[in-house]
Amino acid sequence: MIKYNLKLVIITGIIILFIVSNFFPTIGGITTDLDFIDGNRTDITEGPLGEWPEFIPIGFITAPHPDNPQYQTHLYGDWGGIVGEEFIFLQDGKIKLLYHSYHETYMTEHPHQEEILNNWILGYDPLTKLKYTPLVKPGGPNPGPSWEHTDTPGYIQNPITSEHLIYNTVRPGTKYLHPEWDELPGWEGAIQVVTSENPPSIGVPFEQTYDNMLIAEYWWEQGWNQNGEVKGGLSEPTPVWVPHLGEQGKVRLFYRGLHGSPGSYWNWRISYADSEDGKTNWTKNPNPTFDPSDPNNPAYQWTLPYPEGFSFRGAWQAHCTGDVRANGVHMVLTVSNQNYAGFGHIAYYWSPDWGDTWISHPDNPIIAPGQFPEGVPSEGFQRTPTLIIDEEYGRYILAYNAGHDINQKWKRRTYLAIASRPANNPPETPKIIGPTKGIPEKIYNYNFTNCIDPDGDNMTYQVEWGDGSIDEGFIESGGYITISHSWNKKGDYTIKARLIDEYEAEGDWATLNISIKKSKASQLNLLNDLFLQSLKFFIINRLL
Repeated sequence: MIKYNLKLVIITGIIILFIVSNFFPTIGGITTDLDFIDGNRTDITEGPLGEWPEFIPIGFITAPHPDNPQYQTHLYGDWGGIVGEEFIFLQDGKIKLLYHSYHETYMTEHPHQEEILNNWILGYDPLTKLKYTPLVKPGGPNPGPSWEHTDTPGYIQNPITSEHLIYNTVRPGTKYLHPEWDELPGWEGAIQVVTSENPPSIGVPFEQTYDNMLIAEYWWEQGWNQNGEVKGGLSEPTPVWVPHLGEQGKVRLFYRGLHGSPGSYWNWRISYADSEDGKTNWTKNPNPTFDPSDPNNPAYQWTLPYPEGFSFRGAWQAHCTGDVRANGVHMVLTVSNQNYAGFGHIAYYWSPDWGDTWISHPDNPIIAPGQFPEGVPSEGFQRTPTLIIDEEYGRYILAYNAGHDINQKWKRRTYLAIASRPANNPPETPKIIGPTKGIPEKIYNYNFTNCIDPDGDNMTYQVEWGDGSIDEGFIESGGYITISHSWNKKGDYTIKARLIDEYEAEGDWATLNISIKKSKASQLNLLNDLFLQSLKFFIINRLL
């Protein structure tokens, strides 16, 4: 009887454990945020480069006051113009920030240095108090591909063509593809691209054709007619260069597709399209790769009603950043409605396969109003995050639009948050093994060992022989090379060798000295030649 009772207790305990672990993910106030790939639970716990970035807000960016330059003022002016949808990037020794104001795209910038909060360029002319000329503005035929709305800029320079490209959402973009929606108010967004031969500069417009580059095609991209008003379409394009696509690499443009129905969540989903030139011949991925309406997605919990979730309607205001060194894509996005005090929570995801699967940060959402002393206060709101990688200072920089007070939504600022990034360690110093003495014109073999990169990166070796000649080539971490060399003249030479990894981190030089001298045999031959020449000269003189 005791044996049967013991078996019953064990079986009952197993059943209770199964129920608790599968149906009650919240234990002790901690809500699990599981990682999934292709719908399956994984044991992946490491973020990019082996760790998850931990972002800490450091304040909002400012510029010298136009009337009192010794003071700093809100970047976009104390008049509080509506701004948003930032896009941050590094270029030519500067941190540049695209943003839209009243549906036109402008730019500001700051020197690339460690201190990045103060002394940005004002968003308007300090003398006239007028905004600079926009880089992109709405226009085109009406009705047609563009109307009065251009926002959510994204930028890339195509490394193959060197062309500079800015992408924007336009509204209404494609509702005229639906005759049944003609004359209805609202919008169904599309994506356009503008071009330039020169990098983005403040007040310098790009070339615009107002032609739609991408339009809604698949069910999850197309908007819907909600009570007589059109909503949906494509928006928020962010370009990433993926080097392994095609023969030379391609532009991968991430974007949001919005589809829904009356009374439902809007279900904003994310996918991408690929193009070689970043302008034409796009190949769309027909399926969304980030779909919060899928219960297998960790973000699904945020679609639940408050307080369990945030009544999150999907992938809202998402931005993607490519990372060649970590071999993947960072994504930051807003996961709660910005229209309430304390909302606009920011989350972070990592894709180790360049956008097909996404892994949630274990601390998501990573930034909320009122959470950090230098961040947005609890009565404020957050929106439109954007991320860059700053290798020089070993950090990630997260910029996001925010307001101090939900009751004054038009007074927005750009906040910055910083996270450390694992350093790209330089290769070790190689060892040079070979002769230290020799004679001219004789070939000697040298072995170069200890060719190791701490991060396992591929490397380029450089060998300088001291006589002006150089050898270079490719080597994998852990490999070694043997190179032959000869010197034409006698003298003392220094052989130098170093390794440079694929991300341009340079190791220290290794050196080996070699003395090239005439051999004894060659010296005897030289004396013999001199004797014979002298004897010949003596005999000829005597005969004359």
